[in-house]
Amino acid sequence: MRRKEFEVPIEEDCEPFLRERHDGVLTFTGEDGWPKAVPLNYAYLDGSAYFHGSKHGEKMKGIAADPRAEFVVYESHAFIPSYFSDPYLACPATVFFRSVRMRGRIEQVEDPGEKAKALGALLRSMQPEGGHAPIDAEDPKYVASLKGVAVMRLDIEEMSGKFKFGQHLPDRRLKQVLDGLTERNLPGDPRTIEEMIARHPSSKRQEE
Repeated sequence: MRRKEFEVPIEEDCEPFLRERHDGVLTFTGEDGWPKAVPLNYAYLDGSAYFHGSKHGEKMKGIAADPRAEFVVYESHAFIPSYFSDPYLACPATVFFRSVRMRGRIEQVEDPGEKAKALGALLRSMQPEGGHAPIDAEDPKYVASLKGVAVMRLDIEEMSGKFKFGQHLPDRRLKQVLDGLTERNLPGDPRTIEEMIARHPSSKRQEE
């Protein structure tokens, strides 16, 4: 990663972020040789990303021909207007965000137990209140559904995280942006302020 100040550790930041989110974009090479980008729901489980879908279609054909893929999970936290720190130039305008990129190979999951575990994790991330019978490979009412659905597992070979929250800003500009966010107070701004303060090098200097 070119901007090392935005790079974050896998266990401390990337994995909690992946467990928090439930959608991203899968990129792979299509059957026609062109790159494809497909938005998907996912579950991060036991160090792998799981997806589900139809057993047929462009995505399945492309992955069968070439299982190499990348998956990106991204969350935009706040747009930072240029005038927070510069009344004239547009250049300082930016977006603060969290993102994780994974690279690996996709395997079709055939084991009903693994399918049930992955689909259960996926549903819990989107429907945490429950309201359904547990997805169990031994439950006769789920057997046909588990057999008919495709479940894919991305075996991750590389992972990197980029969390941009103004770590590069000098103290004066940091204060200007913090003041601007405090005054604006849009949804997402309080969380952005917390991340900025916690991740800025000045906070680490104070701890020392």
